[in-house]
Amino acid sequence: MNASVTYWDEKMKKRWEGLSFPPFVGDGHVESLRSRVVCRWQPPGKGWVKLNFDGASHGNPGQAGIRCSVHNWESKEIDILVSPAVIKTNNWVELMALVEGLHLCRKLGVKNLDIEGESAIIVNALRKGNMPNWRLNTLLSKAIGLCKGFDRFTLNHIYRKGNKRADELANMGADGIKVLSDPP
Repeated sequence: MNASVTYWDEKMKKRWEGLSFPPFVGDGHVESLRSRVVCRWQPPGKGWVKLNFDGASHGNPGQAGIRCSVHNWESKEIDILVSPAVIKTNNWVELMALVEGLHLCRKLGVKNLDIEGESAIIVNALRKGNMPNWRLNTLLSKAIGLCKGFDRFTLNHIYRKGNKRADELANMGADGIKVLSDPP
């Protein structure tokens, strides 16, 4: 086994056939801390599309908003969704943003999807197949089902520093602003 691939990475690769290299995040190692410093958004590989998702909750629970954006490999934003959400917890809105983003990508006919979000809880829960808060498992199951509809997908965590635009837009949603763009 490759030294950079952990036991859990191997378990997750077996669980998710279409997922490429799924390391867990937030382990506190020096490499994780270093990655926060150099974190920045990057476009997906050629032939891939990137979904960035984020949720914001002013209070926990509180007034909430979701944000999803879809970019092609040339960094062009091809669609966006910013929407207020019902008063819910931060984990619920993060997960709802992911579900709405996956629906958006399916609507666009995306085949190869690079998923990126700043919620380590949501990213790790999707990899494990269950949430620490069992009340969110139904919504998580919906996300898992949607992921299985893509030919291939990756799932990555990005720190807020590299996800500034997503964070700003999610807060717009929490402030009651709704933005829908039409794909080209």
